[in-house]
Amino acid sequence: MNTLFSFRRFFQFVFVVVGLLYSSCETTVDIDIPFEKPQVVLNSTLTHNTFPKVRLTYSRHILDNNWEFEPITTAEVKLTIEGQSYYLEYNEDSGEYISLDHMVEGGKEYIVEAVVEGYSVVRASEFVPVQVPIKDLVYNGQAYVDAWLSGDDFSLIFDDPEGENFYEISAYYYRMDHYIDQNGDEVYYYDSRTIYLEPKNPSYESDFYLNGGLIIDDKLFDGKEASIDFFTGGNYMEMEVDGGEVHFVLKNISKSYYDFQSTYGLQDWNDGDPFAQPVQVYSNIENGFGIFMTGNISSISIEANVD
Repeated sequence: MNTLFSFRRFFQFVFVVVGLLYSSCETTVDIDIPFEKPQVVLNSTLTHNTFPKVRLTYSRHILDNNWEFEPITTAEVKLTIEGQSYYLEYNEDSGEYISLDHMVEGGKEYIVEAVVEGYSVVRASEFVPVQVPIKDLVYNGQAYVDAWLSGDDFSLIFDDPEGENFYEISAYYYRMDHYIDQNGDEVYYYDSRTIYLEPKNPSYESDFYLNGGLIIDDKLFDGKEASIDFFTGGNYMEMEVDGGEVHFVLKNISKSYYDFQSTYGLQDWNDGDPFAQPVQVYSNIENGFGIFMTGNISSISIEANVD
């Protein structure tokens, strides 16, 4: 008797038996997870002296693999200001409902209503803040941010109106630059970069990333002159070396704007952290989801040069 052959047959037999036993113990359970009716999502930011725009989409199920939200193109979207109403028309290129016959005005309350077939009327209201002018932008020279890094030192000054106010502050660097193309011709182009602002006062720091800018309330200077001091960075610009222009934007924003940006920023910052507490993104849409927020912009620029 061939001993090697017998061992091979024995192990083959054992392998087959173990496989049958394992397969008999495996149970497949199909769980039917219902896909509920999608909700209407309305997103709009009304800014003084701009055309009103509203974006409507259907919400996505958590297991929906489609990365794009389905737009709603056949809705009836209406804006009402001080008892006067007008309708917005859907624009295929931008995917938004727009009116080019009206401009948003500060100091007024806007009501948006969207009628979508099969749904209750989606509605929201918001007051557009008044403009808060920038009094001055002061360049204080180069300063050390910490023991290793230095940056440009700025102070943004404005008068805060009485009452509760919220602000978004951002900055940009612009300059004309050029290069020589393959034909030996000199080509000029406009270079634009975001300036990352780091407030000196830690009370103004955020626990999340906001595209280089920041949002603050007026608790530290309610009804008084505000002077917000910043270090700048991230834009590879030095005021005393490069030419161009530094542009600061102060946006007086609604509380809904502030609450949405704060909660959205925290959720995005904590994404992927299994130990972070979940953050519910702020929504102010009746009979739907999304955000209807407003703002009013003032800006100031100073030249960057070697002098």
